Amino acid sequence: MSILSDRLKELRKKKGLTQKDLAEIIDVNRVTYTNWENGKRTPEPVKIVELATALDTTVDYLLGKTNVNYFEQANILLNELENNSNKRELSNEELERILTIREEMMKNIDTIFSIGQKKFNMSDEEIAYFKFLILTKYLENNRE
Repeated sequence: MSILSDRLKELRKKKGLTQKDLAEIIDVNRVTYTNWENGKRTPEPVKIVELATALDTTVDYLLGKTNVNYFEQANILLNELENNSNKRELSNEELERILTIREEMMKNIDTIFSIGQKKFNMSDEEIAYFKFLILTKYLENNRE
């Protein structure tokens, strides 16, 4: 089995999903998904992105480019910070964790854009434009 197939199985079980459940979420038949999880076939890049989204992880984690699930790390850190009721300043360790998670998430975004660029035969300029649009939309949605 491959890293991808091992991680698909691990994360699917962690979310309490059956193979059929996950296959339905990403719109493939169960046999197709089972072949991915058993390492008999490899999903198309677009389906890898869909799997990462459905399993609350990064593409890089699914593909074995990193051994840390940064989505999970981000959720743990957010829960810790939310439970901190005295609104103290962040420690250097907490700031470092935030920066590390941010860097790894940016790498994951780059991986997703790289997959899209290859899949849709897009130029670097087109990719840069889409990144700009997404960033602009994000900033609009997060104005205080």
